[in-house]
Amino acid sequence: ASEMTESIKTAVALLENGENIIIGIKDDIKVPVRMNDIYYIESVDERTYAYTKNDCYALRGKLYELEETLDFRFFRCSKSMILNSRKIKNVRSGDNARMNATLLNDEVIVISRSYVKDLKKRLGL
Repeated sequence: ASEMTESIKTAVALLENGENIIIGIKDDIKVPVRMNDIYYIESVDERTYAYTKNDCYALRGKLYELEETLDFRFFRCSKSMILNSRKIKNVRSGDNARMNATLLNDEVIVISRSYVKDLKKRLGL
């Protein structure tokens, strides 16, 4: 890098503190995103996105490839989404044996019925 930008300072600080990060792309700029800040990762139209409280970042790689690099906080909640269990505010039963998870940012995510068992196990339900 020709100069020390704010993004580079943030990346260095994250790496020195040992926090796991992934590189997201927003407005054609590569940005380090702390795993702890990610609410969920979703695949839409063969593109993968990470959602934080206020932002959305494009990610490189397929959802199943990212799933292998994520830590214990993350679990598959549908065919096209991986959810951070630490960002769940509450859960409630939904239609057709599915569940609805309300996140800390008040967004509601549908947990597919084939993944409900894993969610219950993670939350101790």
